[in-house]
Formats: sequence, structure tokens, C-alpha cells
Amino acid sequence: MPVETLSALIAELRSAEVSPRPADEPWAAMIERMHVPGRVCEIDEETYDWFLECLPPKWMGAGFAFAEGAEPLKLFWKNAGRHFVRQLTWDETQTFCRLARIPLPW
Repeated sequence: MPVETLSALIAELRSAEVSPRPADEPWAAMIERMHVPGRVCEIDEETYDWFLECLPPKWMGAGFAFAEGAEPLKLFWKNAGRHFVRQLTWDETQTFCRLARIPLPW
């Protein structure tokens, strides 16, 4: 059944399996890990802040959505002092943008 609200979509996206953050993970390995669609990746606060500040977010609400040009969104959020990101697929990005009433990333 398709989701009909942004909050329902966000809840569904956040419920995926979590890829824990390895200790002393190098930047390149973390970037590679967080670009795999379909899973939630735990990240550190520094990485969360870097993505929040490097470009204006495409969406802000319960977290933020990031895209660098015409690519699927990455959804970032915090929970209980931990930081997470999920790489969306193009279909998920289209649904997110429709429900959030924002333009597709270009």
C-alpha cells in the first residue's frame, strides 16, 4: 500500500535495517557505506553537521534532506543522541518530493 503522508514515508524510511558506524571508520569508507540505498547508516555528529552546512538542504523538518545536483536525496536525522542517514532511491526521492511539496533535485 503506498504511503500517503510525508510523516508515514519518513517513518517507513527510518525503519530499515541499521548499518552501525564502525570505530575509527575512514571518511571514504563511511561515504561508500552511506551511499547504499535501502538501509539506515549510523554516522557521527561531525558528518551530520558537514552535510547540513556544505549546501542548503533540499528539505528541513524532522531532520533534513540533502542532494548535490540531480541525484536521489539522502535523508538525515537524529535520535536519542545518535545520527543517521538513508540514501533514497530515485523512486523514493520522487515520492518524498511529492509529499513534501518540494521540487525534484536538479
